[in-house]
Amino acid sequence: MNVRKPGPVASSLHRVALLVAILQTCLPIANADYIPPSQVVVRTKAYHPEETEFPLGSYHYRVSWQGISVGSASVRIGTTQRDGKKMLDVAATACSGGVVGLFYKLRHRSESIFSAHELKPVEFLSEQTENSKFTNVTIKFSPDGLIDAKINKGRLNSRGQFDEVSFQSENATFDPISAAFLARSLPVDTSEDLSFDVFNGRDRYLISFHVVGREKIKLAGKEYDAFKVEPSVRKLTDSEGEKRLRKAYIWVTADRSREILKLESKVAIGSVSAQLTGFVPDASPQTGINGARLECPDQNQ
Repeated sequence: MNVRKPGPVASSLHRVALLVAILQTCLPIANADYIPPSQVVVRTKAYHPEETEFPLGSYHYRVSWQGISVGSASVRIGTTQRDGKKMLDVAATACSGGVVGLFYKLRHRSESIFSAHELKPVEFLSEQTENSKFTNVTIKFSPDGLIDAKINKGRLNSRGQFDEVSFQSENATFDPISAAFLARSLPVDTSEDLSFDVFNGRDRYLISFHVVGREKIKLAGKEYDAFKVEPSVRKLTDSEGEKRLRKAYIWVTADRSREILKLESKVAIGSVSAQLTGFVPDASPQTGINGARLECPDQNQ
């Protein structure tokens, strides 16, 4: 069967990677006037991380639509060294599977290296294959605020088209993964939303997190005390703003680790959810972005 356009479930699957890692790592389709990142005017609060001892290892998630398995996702947290300094190295993957995987093949991997204590980004890599197309993105963040991105996209088995984006940011700007970990490191305040200036290689977003409340949830027979968080996305480099993200919620543990337990995102028909199926500690989590490979997590975990 030759399907040119994925259905609402398949087309939302890469947003699970976005939410598991927290949010918008894939290059969007431009359907309005593009505003260069250098022309964006945004000012966010200068946050200082408080809890940076994240559990090292791999989190595995099952992705479902209306209770039907459609894919899998994972987040691996490791460490590496840059210029003699300890860095966190976090990789997030999402892959289509089940019935959806028969006609829509998605393989997505994003990896971020950022300082272990300040949680400031150093380098970000994103690789995605979607049926016969690919998109690769590399971003380098300099301490002085200079941000350089290289983008390569096209059809598989071709060189693709190359593009570069470079700008000087006067605001604290993060990649999607480092922004998520900075949010996890901060104390919960139901009266104040957290907002971050996020760059994905082409576009800048203002991503905010609002704590809806606290509740008990059950996963795999275990009960968790969790915060329910509602993310919102405002696209800053598009004259029409971001219109793709529908209502979504993320549940994180109410303890110091702020582990992501579950997420739900509305789609055109029903909703897609990702639920934690397990965590595997890593005794030797030393990694490095140069050895990154596009792999899929085991959906049977």
